[in-house]
Amino acid sequence: MIFFTTFVTVIRRQHAGAERRMGSPAHVKGDTLRLPIGTDVQIGDYVEYCLLNDELRMMSVIDVIHPYMSSARTIDDHIEVTCAPSRQTAAAKVTAPTLHPTMSTALALVEEGRRSEAILEALRLIEEQIQVMTASQDSGHTLMEAAFGARSPQLDITTITGPAAADEREGFRLLFTGAVLGLRDPHSIERAVPATVDETMEYLAVASMLMRRLDRAKDRYG
Repeated sequence: MIFFTTFVTVIRRQHAGAERRMGSPAHVKGDTLRLPIGTDVQIGDYVEYCLLNDELRMMSVIDVIHPYMSSARTIDDHIEVTCAPSRQTAAAKVTAPTLHPTMSTALALVEEGRRSEAILEALRLIEEQIQVMTASQDSGHTLMEAAFGARSPQLDITTITGPAAADEREGFRLLFTGAVLGLRDPHSIERAVPATVDETMEYLAVASMLMRRLDRAKDRYG
């Protein structure tokens, strides 16, 4: 099994100097990168990542081998990318956020290529945490409305006070509800929807943000 321990950015140059930047976990060994199956990478792209000394390194992609290709030999669980040093100037360093610790199980599923399951796991953890904090056996929309929708919500996840707090509270009620209905439900086992690695990481980032808000509510109530 390949362990993807480095976060890289795949950069694709487009017309008029525009760039498309796609984040992905990776296994880096010298000039060879191993990426999860489904990662959108092709010859001519650039790959950017941080070395152990925090120096930003940029490489150009000169070969890509997918498991289904005849040249793949024994490769069956990853994409193998060969790179060469790039003369392109690396962009200013942007540090990717660290996800909430509870997202570790979902990240492990991403590394195994089980992206829909990773999304389900991340949102399951959110729902489970709310059930524990509210002592409720409800789920989905009903649970979110009970926790965040009442005039005096069971969980206060606001960061501000005054009149604007009501807007923040209402906004996060919609975010929690939308995460369950719009992210989790379409990726249920019965109706699994394919997601790219980039999309999956974005979904996990949303779940991470919501979990941190629940941490805030937990601290508030002791």
